[in-house]
Amino acid sequence: MKFLRIDLYILKRVALPLLATVGVAMAALLLERLIRLLDLFANRGGPMNIVIKMLANLVPHYLGIAVPAALFVGVLYASMRLSSDSELDAMRASGLSLRRLMAPILALSVVLVIVSGYLIGFLQPYTRFGYRALVHLVVETAWDSAIERGAFFTGFGGKTILIGDISEGGRKLSQIFVKEVDENGQDLVITAETGQLDRGRDLTLILTLYNGVRTEVTPGTDQAEAVEFTELKLPMESVTPEPFRNRGERESELDFVELIQAYFNTPPTLHIEDIKAELNSRLVRTVSIIFLPLLAMPIGVSSRRTSKGLRLLVGILFLVAYFQILQFGRDAVGSAILGPLVALWLPFAIFGSVSLWLFHLANSRPGADPLAHVFESISDGSDWVVAKLRRLWPRRKREIAE
Repeated sequence: MKFLRIDLYILKRVALPLLATVGVAMAALLLERLIRLLDLFANRGGPMNIVIKMLANLVPHYLGIAVPAALFVGVLYASMRLSSDSELDAMRASGLSLRRLMAPILALSVVLVIVSGYLIGFLQPYTRFGYRALVHLVVETAWDSAIERGAFFTGFGGKTILIGDISEGGRKLSQIFVKEVDENGQDLVITAETGQLDRGRDLTLILTLYNGVRTEVTPGTDQAEAVEFTELKLPMESVTPEPFRNRGERESELDFVELIQAYFNTPPTLHIEDIKAELNSRLVRTVSIIFLPLLAMPIGVSSRRTSKGLRLLVGILFLVAYFQILQFGRDAVGSAILGPLVALWLPFAIFGSVSLWLFHLANSRPGADPLAHVFESISDGSDWVVAKLRRLWPRRKREIAE
């Protein structure tokens, strides 16, 4: 029962910063993408429900990035708090080793490995394809990609349209001429001074005309009827876009099972190097999660003389550098420069070995700091830079004053 309480306490310490990191990371990533999507829709037009669908399709992709980083930050922050509050010393004095304290964290890591494996291996390929399909729909059904100012166009449900001027991404129109044949066989001619183009929820177009004349002419006769209007809504049949390509024409859109099948029987639209790069990259990124707590714990329990901010910064830099190396390795495999064993699995082996070694040192030598020299060098270097800047700053101010 005592150990169960310790396990729950450790998990609570890790879970709070983990969830906070996931929330902050997802909010930042989605907000950045939302700004870009709003810029796209400002130029192309479209309903907000399409924006929400596009953001929803990006959630699995960003979760795949946020979950490993959140686990690392959660363990690092929790270990720093336990060390600085002397709770870790009390636990070790009672007979609990770092290895025992790591047990619930490793169990949590296994769960996150399974979650990340599902996200990266099965969910992301489908949502990535869905996002690209929505982008294709918005771009290819854009008004300004279909019609040009000063030229006749007949692509909107048989209507012949002439626009004198187009502004605001194709939504503000002026000097408008529309001609079509209605269901009774009568020629319909509409002219208007200005107009505005809007989209419905299904991306259909509605042309609202202002201050114009609607004229109906019966073919074969001299009869015509003209009606002036101040506002007229004219539904438009949008230009039908080319069908989006099938899922799987890119290796990133294949789920894990399909990647394995493509590895042994590569389709003509893909290259075996890209299949190897994608398959091995997903495996390495997923399995790497299990070693993140083993690296975060030694960094977090380092000397109290080192500031928490410095330890957190160094830990995040380690993590970013490792995943950047994996990205470079994936590109190298896809370009047939290196094989997956050298470009991906070798960095993984080094990362895992260093993490295990640092954790072994921290566990077998209570009170010792396996990264003391690293932090002391970084701290001394930063102090030297700050001191140098402080000495140069008054001199710079005097030169400016003179």
